[in-house]
Amino acid sequence: MRIQARLKAFGLSKVLEYLERDPEANLPKLKEWLERFMERKLPPHYQQIFHSAMSDPDNNWHQLIRSLYTDVDSNMLKKLFENFVVHGQVLDWPARGAAGDWLERGAPWAALIDPAFPCEQSCRGCGSSIYGVRPERGFDSLDQEIAARKEKGTYLYVFSGLDPLSCVQEVIALCNKHTDCVFLAITPPESISEPLAADMLRVRNLFPAVRVDGAMDLDAARRTAALLRSYRLPFGVAFRCTAANAHLAATEPFYDEAIRQGAKFCWFFTCPAYGPEEPATLEQLEEIHDRVKAFRKTKPLLTLDFWDGYSPASDTPARGM
Repeated sequence: MRIQARLKAFGLSKVLEYLERDPEANLPKLKEWLERFMERKLPPHYQQIFHSAMSDPDNNWHQLIRSLYTDVDSNMLKKLFENFVVHGQVLDWPARGAAGDWLERGAPWAALIDPAFPCEQSCRGCGSSIYGVRPERGFDSLDQEIAARKEKGTYLYVFSGLDPLSCVQEVIALCNKHTDCVFLAITPPESISEPLAADMLRVRNLFPAVRVDGAMDLDAARRTAALLRSYRLPFGVAFRCTAANAHLAATEPFYDEAIRQGAKFCWFFTCPAYGPEEPATLEQLEEIHDRVKAFRKTKPLLTLDFWDGYSPASDTPARGM
Protein backbone atom coordinates (compact mmCIF):
# COMPACT_ATOMS: atom_id res chain seq x y z
CA MET A 1 0.00 0.00 0.00
CA ARG A 2 1.29 3.46 -0.90
CA ILE A 3 2.21 5.79 1.98
CA GLN A 4 -0.65 8.18 1.15
CA ALA A 5 -3.11 5.28 1.13
CA ARG A 6 -1.72 4.04 4.45
CA LEU A 7 -2.26 7.42 6.04
CA LYS A 8 -5.82 7.59 4.72
CA ALA A 9 -6.53 4.06 5.92
CA PHE A 10 -5.14 4.87 9.37
CA GLY A 11 -7.22 8.04 9.57
CA LEU A 12 -10.36 6.22 8.46
CA SER A 13 -9.78 3.47 11.04
CA LYS A 14 -9.54 6.03 13.84
CA VAL A 15 -12.66 7.83 12.67
CA LEU A 16 -14.60 4.56 12.51
CA GLU A 17 -13.44 3.62 16.01
CA TYR A 18 -14.71 6.98 17.21
CA LEU A 19 -17.97 6.49 15.35
CA GLU A 20 -18.42 3.01 16.81
CA ARG A 21 -18.69 4.43 20.35
CA ASP A 22 -21.88 6.33 19.55
CA PRO A 23 -23.01 6.06 15.88
CA GLU A 24 -26.05 8.32 16.32
CA ALA A 25 -24.13 11.19 17.87
CA ASN A 26 -20.96 10.84 15.80
CA LEU A 27 -22.26 10.33 12.26
CA PRO A 28 -21.99 14.10 11.61
CA LYS A 29 -18.29 13.82 12.56
CA LEU A 30 -17.83 11.11 9.94
CA LYS A 31 -19.51 13.41 7.43
CA GLU A 32 -17.00 16.17 8.22
CA TRP A 33 -14.07 13.76 7.86
CA LEU A 34 -15.29 12.37 4.55
CA GLU A 35 -15.81 15.86 3.16
CA ARG A 36 -12.19 16.72 4.00
CA PHE A 37 -11.02 13.37 2.62
CA MET A 38 -12.63 13.78 -0.80
CA GLU A 39 -10.15 15.12 -3.32
CA ARG A 40 -12.99 16.09 -5.64
CA LYS A 41 -16.43 17.21 -4.56
CA LEU A 42 -19.44 15.08 -5.31
CA PRO A 43 -21.89 16.34 -7.95
CA PRO A 44 -24.74 18.43 -6.43
CA HIS A 45 -27.28 15.57 -6.55
CA TYR A 46 -24.97 13.28 -4.58
CA GLN A 47 -24.00 16.04 -2.17
CA GLN A 48 -27.64 16.38 -1.12
CA ILE A 49 -28.02 12.60 -0.63
CA PHE A 50 -24.75 12.46 1.30
CA HIS A 51 -25.74 15.33 3.60
CA SER A 52 -29.14 13.82 4.43
CA ALA A 53 -27.70 10.33 4.96
CA MET A 54 -25.19 11.63 7.49
CA SER A 55 -27.30 14.15 9.39
CA ASP A 56 -31.04 13.33 9.21
CA PRO A 57 -32.15 10.55 11.61
CA ASP A 58 -35.39 10.10 9.65
CA ASN A 59 -33.60 9.62 6.34
CA ASN A 60 -33.71 6.04 5.02
CA TRP A 61 -29.98 6.09 4.12
CA HIS A 62 -29.18 7.31 7.63
CA GLN A 63 -31.16 4.36 9.01
CA LEU A 64 -29.27 1.97 6.72
CA ILE A 65 -25.88 3.30 7.87
CA ARG A 66 -26.97 3.09 11.50
CA SER A 67 -28.04 -0.53 11.02
CA LEU A 68 -24.55 -1.44 9.83
CA TYR A 69 -23.22 -0.59 13.29
CA THR A 70 -25.83 -2.66 15.10
CA ASP A 71 -25.82 -5.65 12.73
CA VAL A 72 -22.30 -6.06 11.27
CA ASP A 73 -19.03 -7.12 12.94
CA SER A 74 -17.06 -3.94 13.63
CA ASN A 75 -13.72 -5.24 12.31
CA MET A 76 -15.30 -6.39 9.07
CA LEU A 77 -17.11 -3.09 8.71
CA LYS A 78 -13.85 -1.18 9.11
CA LYS A 79 -12.14 -3.36 6.51
CA LEU A 80 -14.92 -2.93 3.96
CA PHE A 81 -15.00 0.85 4.53
CA GLU A 82 -11.24 1.01 4.08
CA ASN A 83 -11.29 -1.01 0.86
CA PHE A 84 -14.23 0.87 -0.63
CA VAL A 85 -13.19 4.39 0.38
CA VAL A 86 -9.38 4.28 0.30
CA HIS A 87 -8.53 1.66 -2.33
CA GLY A 88 -11.71 1.57 -4.39
CA GLN A 89 -12.13 5.37 -4.16
CA VAL A 90 -15.90 4.97 -3.97
CA LEU A 91 -16.43 8.70 -3.36
CA ASP A 92 -14.92 9.41 -6.78
CA TRP A 93 -17.23 7.01 -8.63
CA PRO A 94 -19.97 9.50 -9.55
CA ALA A 95 -17.56 12.10 -10.93
CA ARG A 96 -15.40 9.56 -12.73
CA GLY A 97 -18.41 7.84 -14.25
CA ALA A 98 -19.88 11.12 -15.48
CA ALA A 99 -16.55 12.10 -16.99
CA GLY A 100 -16.12 8.77 -18.76
CA ASP A 101 -12.85 8.25 -16.91
CA TRP A 102 -13.26 4.49 -16.51
CA LEU A 103 -13.89 3.98 -20.21
CA GLU A 104 -10.77 5.95 -21.09
CA ARG A 105 -8.64 3.99 -18.63
CA GLY A 106 -10.13 0.67 -19.70
CA ALA A 107 -11.31 -0.35 -16.23
CA PRO A 108 -14.90 -0.34 -14.92
CA TRP A 109 -15.72 0.22 -11.25
CA ALA A 110 -16.26 -3.54 -10.87
CA ALA A 111 -15.47 -6.75 -12.71
CA LEU A 112 -17.41 -9.99 -12.88
CA ILE A 113 -15.57 -13.24 -12.20
CA ASP A 114 -16.85 -16.73 -12.93
CA PRO A 115 -14.41 -18.92 -10.97
CA ALA A 116 -15.89 -22.04 -12.63
CA PHE A 117 -15.36 -20.72 -16.20
CA PRO A 118 -16.10 -21.91 -18.81
CA CYS A 119 -19.78 -21.46 -17.95
CA GLU A 120 -22.19 -23.75 -19.78
CA GLN A 121 -25.19 -21.38 -19.81
CA SER A 122 -24.12 -19.31 -22.86
CA CYS A 123 -26.61 -16.60 -21.91
CA ARG A 124 -27.51 -13.98 -24.50
CA GLY A 125 -25.77 -10.66 -23.75
CA CYS A 126 -23.68 -12.12 -20.94
CA GLY A 127 -22.13 -9.30 -18.90
CA SER A 128 -19.14 -11.46 -17.95
CA SER A 129 -18.08 -11.68 -21.59
CA ILE A 130 -17.93 -7.87 -21.76
CA TYR A 131 -16.93 -6.51 -18.34
CA GLY A 132 -15.82 -9.73 -16.75
CA VAL A 133 -12.76 -11.82 -15.99
CA ARG A 134 -12.97 -15.01 -18.05
CA PRO A 135 -9.61 -16.77 -17.75
CA GLU A 136 -9.04 -20.50 -17.56
CA ARG A 137 -10.17 -21.75 -14.18
CA GLY A 138 -7.60 -21.86 -11.41
CA PHE A 139 -6.20 -19.63 -8.72
CA ASP A 140 -3.07 -18.50 -10.59
CA SER A 141 -4.98 -17.24 -13.62
CA LEU A 142 -7.57 -15.40 -11.52
CA ASP A 143 -4.83 -13.95 -9.33
CA GLN A 144 -3.01 -12.54 -12.37
CA GLU A 145 -6.20 -11.03 -13.80
CA ILE A 146 -7.07 -9.30 -10.52
CA ALA A 147 -3.54 -7.95 -10.08
CA ALA A 148 -3.64 -6.47 -13.60
CA ARG A 149 -7.04 -4.87 -13.07
CA LYS A 150 -6.02 -3.38 -9.72
CA GLU A 151 -3.30 -1.50 -11.57
CA LYS A 152 -6.07 0.20 -13.56
CA GLY A 153 -8.18 0.99 -10.50
CA THR A 154 -10.66 -1.89 -10.22
CA TYR A 155 -11.00 -3.07 -6.61
CA LEU A 156 -14.52 -4.56 -6.53
CA TYR A 157 -14.98 -8.08 -7.91
CA VAL A 158 -18.27 -9.93 -8.27
CA PHE A 159 -18.19 -13.73 -8.30
CA SER A 160 -21.03 -14.86 -10.54
CA GLY A 161 -22.18 -17.96 -12.41
CA LEU A 162 -24.50 -20.78 -11.47
CA ASP A 163 -22.70 -21.48 -8.18
CA PRO A 164 -19.46 -19.47 -7.79
CA LEU A 165 -18.88 -20.75 -4.26
CA SER A 166 -18.49 -24.29 -5.59
CA CYS A 167 -14.87 -23.11 -6.02
CA VAL A 168 -14.80 -21.84 -2.45
CA GLN A 169 -11.13 -22.67 -1.80
CA GLU A 170 -10.00 -20.52 -4.75
CA VAL A 171 -12.37 -17.72 -3.71
CA ILE A 172 -11.08 -17.62 -0.12
CA ALA A 173 -7.47 -17.81 -1.35
CA LEU A 174 -8.05 -14.75 -3.55
CA CYS A 175 -9.55 -12.90 -0.58
CA ASN A 176 -6.53 -13.83 1.53
CA LYS A 177 -4.08 -12.51 -1.06
CA HIS A 178 -5.90 -9.41 -2.29
CA THR A 179 -6.78 -7.95 1.09
CA ASP A 180 -7.24 -4.46 -0.41
CA CYS A 181 -10.13 -5.61 -2.63
CA VAL A 182 -13.83 -6.17 -1.97
CA PHE A 183 -15.35 -9.45 -3.20
CA LEU A 184 -19.07 -10.11 -3.62
CA ALA A 185 -20.46 -13.59 -4.35
CA ILE A 186 -23.86 -13.93 -6.01
CA THR A 187 -24.80 -17.36 -4.79
CA PRO A 188 -27.63 -19.80 -4.14
CA PRO A 189 -28.46 -19.88 -0.42
CA GLU A 190 -27.52 -23.55 -0.11
CA SER A 191 -23.87 -22.76 -0.91
CA ILE A 192 -23.32 -20.80 2.31
CA SER A 193 -22.28 -23.10 5.15
CA GLU A 194 -21.23 -22.37 8.70
CA PRO A 195 -17.51 -22.99 7.91
CA LEU A 196 -17.78 -20.54 5.00
CA ALA A 197 -19.45 -17.96 7.25
CA ALA A 198 -16.52 -18.32 9.64
CA ASP A 199 -14.08 -17.85 6.74
CA MET A 200 -15.90 -14.71 5.57
CA LEU A 201 -15.67 -13.26 9.06
CA ARG A 202 -11.95 -14.07 9.10
CA VAL A 203 -10.98 -12.60 5.70
CA ARG A 204 -13.35 -9.62 6.17
CA ASN A 205 -13.47 -8.68 2.45
CA LEU A 206 -16.01 -11.19 1.11
CA PHE A 207 -19.78 -11.00 1.48
CA PRO A 208 -22.69 -12.65 -0.35
CA ALA A 209 -25.74 -11.64 -2.34
CA VAL A 210 -28.18 -14.49 -1.83
CA ARG A 211 -30.24 -15.39 -4.90
CA VAL A 212 -33.97 -15.22 -4.22
CA ASP A 213 -35.50 -15.12 -7.72
CA GLY A 214 -37.47 -17.58 -9.78
CA ALA A 215 -38.05 -20.96 -8.21
CA MET A 216 -35.42 -20.47 -5.50
CA ASP A 217 -36.22 -21.97 -2.11
CA LEU A 218 -37.13 -18.93 -0.01
CA ASP A 219 -37.09 -20.98 3.20
CA ALA A 220 -33.47 -21.86 2.42
CA ALA A 221 -32.76 -18.17 1.85
CA ARG A 222 -34.27 -17.32 5.25
CA ARG A 223 -32.16 -20.00 6.96
CA THR A 224 -29.06 -18.64 5.25
CA ALA A 225 -29.96 -15.10 6.32
CA ALA A 226 -30.27 -16.31 9.93
CA LEU A 227 -26.81 -17.95 9.71
CA LEU A 228 -25.25 -14.77 8.29
CA ARG A 229 -26.91 -12.65 10.99
CA SER A 230 -25.54 -14.95 13.69
CA TYR A 231 -22.01 -14.25 12.41
CA ARG A 232 -22.79 -10.54 12.06
CA LEU A 233 -21.90 -10.63 8.37
CA PRO A 234 -23.18 -8.07 5.85
CA PHE A 235 -25.20 -9.56 3.02
CA GLY A 236 -27.68 -8.69 0.33
CA VAL A 237 -30.04 -10.39 -2.08
CA ALA A 238 -29.89 -10.81 -5.85
CA PHE A 239 -32.99 -10.95 -8.02
CA ARG A 240 -32.66 -12.01 -11.66
CA CYS A 241 -35.64 -10.45 -13.43
CA THR A 242 -37.48 -12.48 -16.08
CA ALA A 243 -40.84 -12.18 -17.81
CA ALA A 244 -42.32 -14.64 -15.31
CA ASN A 245 -41.17 -12.95 -12.09
CA ALA A 246 -40.96 -9.26 -13.04
CA HIS A 247 -44.21 -8.51 -11.19
CA LEU A 248 -42.51 -9.57 -7.92
CA ALA A 249 -39.33 -7.52 -8.36
CA ALA A 250 -38.87 -4.30 -6.37
CA THR A 251 -42.34 -4.43 -4.79
CA GLU A 252 -42.95 -3.16 -1.27
CA PRO A 253 -43.48 -6.68 0.18
CA PHE A 254 -40.17 -7.72 -1.41
CA TYR A 255 -38.33 -4.75 0.11
CA ASP A 256 -39.90 -5.23 3.53
CA GLU A 257 -39.04 -8.95 3.65
CA ALA A 258 -35.44 -8.34 2.55
CA ILE A 259 -34.99 -5.67 5.23
CA ARG A 260 -36.67 -7.85 7.87
CA GLN A 261 -34.23 -10.69 7.09
CA GLY A 262 -31.25 -8.33 7.52
CA ALA A 263 -30.24 -7.63 3.92
CA LYS A 264 -28.36 -4.37 3.37
CA PHE A 265 -28.59 -4.25 -0.43
CA CYS A 266 -30.38 -5.77 -3.40
CA TRP A 267 -29.19 -6.12 -6.96
CA PHE A 268 -31.91 -6.42 -9.59
CA PHE A 269 -30.43 -7.99 -12.71
CA THR A 270 -32.44 -6.59 -15.58
CA CYS A 271 -30.09 -7.30 -18.48
CA PRO A 272 -31.15 -10.10 -20.87
CA ALA A 273 -28.79 -12.78 -19.58
CA TYR A 274 -31.12 -15.37 -18.14
CA GLY A 275 -30.14 -18.74 -19.48
CA PRO A 276 -33.28 -20.45 -20.82
CA GLU A 277 -35.84 -18.09 -19.24
CA GLU A 278 -37.80 -15.54 -21.23
CA PRO A 279 -36.39 -12.04 -20.56
CA ALA A 280 -38.59 -9.32 -19.12
CA THR A 281 -40.25 -7.01 -21.63
CA LEU A 282 -39.35 -3.37 -22.05
CA GLU A 283 -42.55 -2.39 -20.24
CA GLN A 284 -41.76 -4.70 -17.33
CA LEU A 285 -38.23 -3.30 -17.06
CA GLU A 286 -39.60 0.26 -16.99
CA GLU A 287 -41.98 -0.66 -14.17
CA ILE A 288 -39.17 -2.31 -12.16
CA HIS A 289 -36.89 0.68 -12.60
CA ASP A 290 -39.63 3.12 -11.60
CA ARG A 291 -40.32 1.12 -8.43
CA VAL A 292 -36.60 1.02 -7.58
CA LYS A 293 -36.31 4.80 -7.97
CA ALA A 294 -39.37 5.37 -5.76
CA PHE A 295 -38.30 3.04 -2.93
CA ARG A 296 -34.77 4.46 -2.87
CA LYS A 297 -36.34 7.51 -1.28
CA THR A 298 -38.03 5.62 1.57
CA LYS A 299 -36.53 2.15 2.22
CA PRO A 300 -33.27 1.50 4.14
CA LEU A 301 -31.95 -0.86 1.46
CA LEU A 302 -29.29 -0.05 -1.14
CA THR A 303 -30.66 -1.13 -4.52
CA LEU A 304 -28.95 -1.43 -7.88
CA ASP A 305 -30.29 -2.23 -11.30
CA PHE A 306 -28.72 -2.21 -14.72
CA TRP A 307 -30.79 0.71 -15.99
CA ASP A 308 -28.92 3.13 -13.76
CA GLY A 309 -26.40 3.34 -16.56
CA TYR A 310 -25.71 1.88 -19.97
CA SER A 311 -25.70 -1.90 -19.97
CA PRO A 312 -23.67 -3.45 -22.79
CA ALA A 313 -26.02 -6.40 -22.61
CA SER A 314 -29.00 -4.31 -23.73
CA ASP A 315 -29.91 -1.99 -26.55
CA THR A 316 -31.82 0.17 -24.07
CA PRO A 317 -30.29 3.64 -23.56
CA ALA A 318 -29.14 4.79 -20.15
CA ARG A 319 -31.90 5.76 -17.74
CA GLY A 320 -31.87 8.51 -15.09
CA MET A 321 -31.85 8.01 -11.35
